[in-house]
Amino acid sequence: MARGGVLMSAGAAFEGFLPGQRTVSLPAQFFTEVLPAIEDADELRVTAYALYAIPRPGQVAARRASELLAEAPLARWFAARGGMKAGRRALDDAVARGVLLALPLEDGDALLFVHTEGGRRLRERIAAGTESVPGGARVAAMPEPAVSSRPAAVYEQEIGMLTPSVGAALAEAEQQYPAEWIVEALREAAKRNARSWKYAEAILRRWAAEGRDDEGDARHPGGRPPNPYDAVVRRGLDG
Repeated sequence: MARGGVLMSAGAAFEGFLPGQRTVSLPAQFFTEVLPAIEDADELRVTAYALYAIPRPGQVAARRASELLAEAPLARWFAARGGMKAGRRALDDAVARGVLLALPLEDGDALLFVHTEGGRRLRERIAAGTESVPGGARVAAMPEPAVSSRPAAVYEQEIGMLTPSVGAALAEAEQQYPAEWIVEALREAAKRNARSWKYAEAILRRWAAEGRDDEGDARHPGGRPPNPYDAVVRRGLDG
């Protein structure tokens, strides 16, 4: 009901946040790109809770899926919505969306990470065995990943999470450039440690204007000279 122009809940009203609570920092992209795209209540619940629960101070920023779903806020939610099976399905949706990263474990569980640069690097270290799995479990053997030629898949492999805006930019680029150009530009950007679509797009524009580096040039055997604007592009992106 409304009272004084303010909507009032029929249940007990939240009495406000207590002083001294730990604050949680979320990337602006969560609110501008991820949140508007999530339509399922279960996926939204586990995504929001995982962003809070995984990067806890003083702990390795990775959590078992089973432990995450067993925590009271999620356990209460899923108790009436299909239990652990529904919770795992919601986590799978969050991983498929690219907000979370997963690493399968030998015991059938999975280790979850927030999909940030730090989360990707931690997952790589644990998968490679250079950092131990929290709790002493072992990482499940994984097949060698297939080399993809799809720009969207290569973007996720080489650059990061595929957001709606980047997906739209890739679709537009595929109307202008051959798919193999886009794939190679993404890999070139990653190789130069300039992991952004803007940098890869700058490479595509240069290739369109000057020709591919691997097409050769009589004046520069082995390829065309380095792009003199690379440093300018990099400064612009870093700024």
